[in-house]
Amino acid sequence: MCFSAGASFGASAILGAIGVVTIVKARTTPQRLFATFPCVFAVQQLAEGVLWLSLKDADLRTWEPFFTYTFLVFAMVIWPVWIPFTLRRLETDNRRKKVMGWLLSIGIMVSFGVGWVLLSYRVHVVPSHHHLHYSFDFPPVAKNILGPFTLLYCIATIIAPFISTIKRMKWLGIVFLTAWLFSITFYNGFVVSVWCYIAAVLSVVVLWIVGMRKAML
Repeated sequence: MCFSAGASFGASAILGAIGVVTIVKARTTPQRLFATFPCVFAVQQLAEGVLWLSLKDADLRTWEPFFTYTFLVFAMVIWPVWIPFTLRRLETDNRRKKVMGWLLSIGIMVSFGVGWVLLSYRVHVVPSHHHLHYSFDFPPVAKNILGPFTLLYCIATIIAPFISTIKRMKWLGIVFLTAWLFSITFYNGFVVSVWCYIAAVLSVVVLWIVGMRKAML
């Protein structure tokens, strides 16, 4: 939704459709959990689309905090846990599954930390150049931990696909990493919004992986 409300709503509709197809193709519980990625992205983009409208329409302004926090919970709290959790459920190699367990632990720590930040500090959303900038009322001391927390977030969400034994899963990590690097390079200051929008391309990769059933057995 980093570009406009219409872009977010359009992405949400497409992702929802991809999500339904992906879930239908899944055959096991771990596969169905993994197949929810597009649907989660769809809800996330829908929330940011309504947030765009609430920033422009005085009648919807009272909904701004709700959709701000809804988007941030999906983008910053759910993904660090959901990605390593679902990939761990799919993994059959015990050693790699153990590593993913450590990644899941990191993700849980990140989610708790972000959750505490969302509860403790006010969030400001500012539209700028067709993007949304999310800023927090951090005290100076708290700003020092942003770098380490960002690194832990990336570790929890990006590494698991690269160590998975499932064919094609590495492409999930490649798209995730490419989307992140693209966002911080060309959209610095709007990374949370822009990166999540670009990373929605992951939904197509998820459908591609789930469609290759033999590789997931």
